[in-house]
Amino acid sequence: MIDFVRVFYRDKSELEPYVDCGENFNEILKVLESNSGEIRYPFRTRIGIMDIVVTLRGGYVKNSLHKLYNFVYNKENKNHNDFEYEKLCETIQYLSQVPRLTQTSLTNLEFGLNIKVDRPAEEILEKNILMHNYNNYNHNPKFRGKGVLKQYDHTNYVIKVYDKAKQYRLPYHVLRFEVKFTRRRGFNKVGIYNLDDLKNKEKLKELFRVYLMRFDEMLIIDSVPEESIELEDYQKLSKFKNPFYWEVDIKDKSGTYRMRRRKEFNALIEKYKLNSTKAEIRRLLVEKFNYLINN
Repeated sequence: MIDFVRVFYRDKSELEPYVDCGENFNEILKVLESNSGEIRYPFRTRIGIMDIVVTLRGGYVKNSLHKLYNFVYNKENKNHNDFEYEKLCETIQYLSQVPRLTQTSLTNLEFGLNIKVDRPAEEILEKNILMHNYNNYNHNPKFRGKGVLKQYDHTNYVIKVYDKAKQYRLPYHVLRFEVKFTRRRGFNKVGIYNLDDLKNKEKLKELFRVYLMRFDEMLIIDSVPEESIELEDYQKLSKFKNPFYWEVDIKDKSGTYRMRRRKEFNALIEKYKLNSTKAEIRRLLVEKFNYLINN
């Protein structure tokens, strides 16, 4: 559910003395200017796996709440298991030892769900997941045998879809769909401003609604069986499935023209019932969120 967060301190008056106290941390890293012996910013330390940084003018704390929970309570550095609501609240409570951390402004927030699927997630990524809002992915790295990722960058958020099972060498198939809000307006509009707000179930449900809206904008279609589709329709589908068509071929066409082509594409998907993969993934995402929010 909630994973990466970044909390920004505009006022570091309470954070800096806390970080600079040797009793609070085993290790505090500072910059030493060797000629003058002057200690310079930033100051760096960690609480669990969360990075704490104090700069000249402010400070921030960032990393994965999901991994923090597993690190603190299970001594493991992972986020492929379930991170239920109660665990989220425990993690936020654990972080409350840092002055004003849970009331200070969030600037980044990641919402992601891991779902078990019936075939390799890598196969779904390569054959079925095409575009977001008719835009091709920006990144498609392969992690040295640890899976494939498709990433779609936007101004206020980033969408990532990847093979979680290969990343952690799991004996079952796991697909992860996540939305990282890179600007606070994306989650401020549902009433989330700080970590304490993440303990509010109604606000989490509203955040999930935004997350699901981003998923609905994904273009995910079943494999197209050429032999069972009329030749003209097959040729159209092949064209519409290609991001180059949307991003280059009709880039300068009118909005009305582009909308007609989208409707034509959607009509073909409906005609040949090519939306079962997307429908199943959506069902699993809703099912997983309902489980996590109620446990």
